[in-house]
Amino acid sequence: MKCIYKTHARNRNQGFGMLEVLVGTAIVSLALIGLVTAFNLYLQAGFANTPKVKAVYLLEEGIEAVRFLRDNGWTSNITSLTTGAQYYLEFTGSTWKSTTTPESIDGVYQRTFRLDDAYRKTSNSDIIASTSPDVKAIDPQAREVIVRVSWGDGNVIEMTTYITNLFE
Repeated sequence: MKCIYKTHARNRNQGFGMLEVLVGTAIVSLALIGLVTAFNLYLQAGFANTPKVKAVYLLEEGIEAVRFLRDNGWTSNITSLTTGAQYYLEFTGSTWKSTTTPESIDGVYQRTFRLDDAYRKTSNSDIIASTSPDVKAIDPQAREVIVRVSWGDGNVIEMTTYITNLFE
């Protein structure tokens, strides 16, 4: 009878070993599935953000292009443009120029810029917003620059800055 009991106990231990392998495999599988799912979500978020990142770079490039126009001639490139009108930027291979012809970038993005009058407080010459209730005067040697990039189904970002006639 002793032999039968040992054989029966040995068989029961083999069953527990198989159960441990099965539970361990399930835990490792669930962990891997979780990691793959998280990585997939990370990639989707990264790819969804790519167009916006590119638009931000185009926006910054637009501001720099307007500064380039200012540096190459305030009178010919800035004051000759109508304030409040929408313009496009065109790179001709060596220089930037403003145009009224719509320009598409990579067939997806459209970048425009607008120049508005810059206002200053008459008391201390600080630049202020046109909607400010403070007493103000238009500064003929400064302009407000609004660059706008649009893409896709109504996605738009915009940046505003000021430029002045540095090289009077």
